[in-house]
Amino acid sequence: MAYTRRVPRPAKPESIGKYELGEKIADGGMARVFLARATVGGSGFVALKVLHDNLAQDPIYVKMFLDEAQLLAKLAHPSTVQLYETGLDRGKHFIAMELLIGESLLNVWTTFKDHDARIPFGIVAYIGARVAEGLDHAHELRDEEGAPKNVVHRDVNPSNIFLTFDGRVKIIDFGLARSEKRLTRTDTGIVKGKVAYLSPEQIEGHPPDRRADIFALGTTLWELALLRRLFRQENDVDTVRAIQTCDVPDPRILDRTFPVGLWRVIERALSRDPNGRYPSCEQMRSDLDDVALQLAGKLGAPTIAQLMAQLAAWPPPEKKR
Repeated sequence: MAYTRRVPRPAKPESIGKYELGEKIADGGMARVFLARATVGGSGFVALKVLHDNLAQDPIYVKMFLDEAQLLAKLAHPSTVQLYETGLDRGKHFIAMELLIGESLLNVWTTFKDHDARIPFGIVAYIGARVAEGLDHAHELRDEEGAPKNVVHRDVNPSNIFLTFDGRVKIIDFGLARSEKRLTRTDTGIVKGKVAYLSPEQIEGHPPDRRADIFALGTTLWELALLRRLFRQENDVDTVRAIQTCDVPDPRILDRTFPVGLWRVIERALSRDPNGRYPSCEQMRSDLDDVALQLAGKLGAPTIAQLMAQLAAWPPPEKKR
């Protein structure tokens, strides 16, 4: 007796707009990010950020999502992520962005720490300089009339800095960014951002300006250079107290090889008084590039690419028993 075997067809990939969704890359409190492929107008891959379904009916979260898209559309710098388009499809809000292949600075930090290895101080300074110039680009944005938009990222930390395998350094996730032209406003006293990287004035409930981002970058660089935490404690209450006290250990006591030039930059960025910090990320960038040049000569994308290749070649660390 003849028969025909019925072979089930593979499930059609989920699509949003002109994009077929692939693997989930990241999952945040407000949105998920997917690897996606454009099915119209080319076959390029993108990172597709999609607002969570349970938030898509909430006008506050929708406006926050649109705020981020509006800001990304204005950013045009090698150290920021390129926006391709935004859209709404069957109730799903999405942002299509440049796909970055690499690792977050947090993952880089963790991997080096797990292998008891150090990131060279010159490379730490170079990474900080690239982040600073990306932040400065955002800080200096102006509207159509030429008035400053007063953008503040508000969430500068190792998980929002990205190193690509081809050697680029990117500041990502402007979802919490504040500007004068936002559709949504933050209520007075509400603190946003990862607690361990907030500035003292943010902890005290004061509206942050660009110097809060400088403080957060200073915290990040201190931790990256020493592979240890600065303010983070066992719980948020103790972390807040540590930031309020703002007692920053001199890294030269912890590591006698720590360069004095790099410490001077970080120390100024971590001034408890905002007036004691760099007035702009451009000035901080200039000093960091000087330090990088003094320590390691002229650095560039090949240096970061080599660092990332080293990281990728390491075996997974053995689990502690």
